[in-house]
Amino acid sequence: MLAVVAAMAMQAAQPDGGEAAARAARAEACLIQIESLIVEAYQETGRVAGPSWFIRDWWTARLPKPGQAGALTEDQRRQAIADAPARKASDPTGFAEERRSCIHEAMEAGAVP
Repeated sequence: MLAVVAAMAMQAAQPDGGEAAARAARAEACLIQIESLIVEAYQETGRVAGPSWFIRDWWTARLPKPGQAGALTEDQRRQAIADAPARKASDPTGFAEERRSCIHEAMEAGAVP
């Protein structure tokens, strides 16, 4: 599913993809990051901190509608979440930076009450 994430980035970078496609790709990528964070936390501790859920919900609300540019199917999203450990292993620094960026963006926008 690394191909799905790469395709999202390429679509967002296309001049004709427009701002909406870039926002859609960002929301999809960040939701994948937060979902994988939740999976990791649960696997490590059996618990997930409350703010994670707020951030996940904030990104979920920003997803494109099914069929719109940049939208993933539920199966594609689940596969991308399952592939997140491989992405993390192949580029730990980039993966961590992307995750931090997603978390900070949501928190700065008021995702966590």
